[in-house]
Amino acid sequence: MVTIQPDPIESHDIHAARLMRHAWEQLELGDRLQASEKCWGAVVHALKAIARKHGWRHRAHAHNNVIAFHLSELAGDPLIYLLYDAAQAMHTNYYYDAKQLEELRINLRGADDLLRRLAAAERQIGSDPPAPTYARRSR
Repeated sequence: MVTIQPDPIESHDIHAARLMRHAWEQLELGDRLQASEKCWGAVVHALKAIARKHGWRHRAHAHNNVIAFHLSELAGDPLIYLLYDAAQAMHTNYYYDAKQLEELRINLRGADDLLRRLAAAERQIGSDPPAPTYARRSR
């Protein structure tokens, strides 16, 4: 039996902004792991906010990649996907703690840029954009 989680009390947009603030705070405290994961969480919540608005699926981890790539294509902004990929490296860093503080600072700046680009893409694509294709890619 599948249990459907209720919607969050706060909107995904609010979560994204709050998590990004926390990422910067944690970085300044020297907590590389928390800065990394808060950054990743901010990006995922921003993607979820857009997906939710348009009725796109956003329950699986793999959906984040598909949505980021789709938005990159719809907006004609390849940096959306490149910056998403860099943000995903922050999620990986949470588990491996391989990045130095200055590297994380650069990644956080990239995530800030990504969040701005996602907001711009959201305005650009309008109210009824085509849904992404969630088909499995052949390897």
